[in-house]
Amino acid sequence: MPRTLAVAFKIAYRSITRRKFRSALTTLGVVIGISTIVSLMTVAYGMRTQVKNTLNEMLGAGIIISSRTGGVDIPEYVKDIILNVSGVKDAVPVVTTMINVGDRPVLTIGINPEDATRLYRVSLEEGRLLRQGEKDSVIFGATTAATLGIGVNDTVTLSAQQGVVGKKFRVVGLLRAIGTGELNIGCFLTLDAAQELVNRKGYVSNILVVLEDPNLGESLEETFREMFEDANIVRQEEIMRQIDRVMSVINGVLLALGSVSLAVGALGILNTVMMSVHERRREIGMLKAVGAERWHVLFLFLSEALIISIIGGIIGCGLGLAGVYLIQWLVSIMGLNLTVPLLVAPEVLIGAFLMAITIGLFAGLYPSWKAANVPPVEALRYE
Repeated sequence: MPRTLAVAFKIAYRSITRRKFRSALTTLGVVIGISTIVSLMTVAYGMRTQVKNTLNEMLGAGIIISSRTGGVDIPEYVKDIILNVSGVKDAVPVVTTMINVGDRPVLTIGINPEDATRLYRVSLEEGRLLRQGEKDSVIFGATTAATLGIGVNDTVTLSAQQGVVGKKFRVVGLLRAIGTGELNIGCFLTLDAAQELVNRKGYVSNILVVLEDPNLGESLEETFREMFEDANIVRQEEIMRQIDRVMSVINGVLLALGSVSLAVGALGILNTVMMSVHERRREIGMLKAVGAERWHVLFLFLSEALIISIIGGIIGCGLGLAGVYLIQWLVSIMGLNLTVPLLVAPEVLIGAFLMAITIGLFAGLYPSWKAANVPPVEALRYE
């Protein structure tokens, strides 16, 4: 049996090398399909990991308590009530709202500087962080600052509503990112400054609850729901699950796009093996005349499809990873403020390679079955 398989692969390889140009075109179809899938899925896998890491560090909390109205409606003293609950390590009041910089709405976070450095991993592009009690200073995200043409030491006017006289702030720093994913927020103010700007002194929009033990999340969520019936209570795990669902949809769409290219490669394999069967009918008759069984002939032509798909899968995986670098390079030369993540996942490469083999086997199955069922007498008469 092993010797028969080895002979079948050897004959199939010789058949492929005798028709180099046709075999190369067929292999190219598989390479394009696999490389497209690897490139898209590698980017998607990197995006999923990047978003989850960023949200994990950005939220910095196990549970988020917010107003059902979405406004700045939660009394700040609720923080002290939460801190008295067993299992709570810390509670951070935050104001999250849209603030106008001139006529441009920008996502703004108001938080005490001490809480921000304790809760988040911040990275400055330029300037310094906010200081406790500063009510006339602001930090902008680097991307937002570049869009608005703002730099360190510039003076900007912030207002809670368009058409309302705002307040002047001095830009003291540019924030590169929050978290490993480099998610840029519009601007940061101290908590007091944000409350005064929206005219809601003593109120916040969110309270971020840090847990002593992540396993307490579910029980503490129920406790907070009983304590604050009018509040919106969300666990970080639930947010992550929602992100996973969204990213799964994106992965499915990208996989479907890549599969279109792979389908073309499958048709190429089908056509190549069909032509090979047509051209080698006399050879099939001779094999059967000397005692070859149907499965011998079946495996002979199936081996041809398998070799093409293996070669195409290996080359496609390599070119797929190179394609991600190409996407990164194109994004950089176009000057787009985007980060194209590159996170090589073994499961993506293994999955793509197995997909190439599967497509090759399925595409080569029908013509190989046709070859195995060719009557020996008819095959020997073929010219």
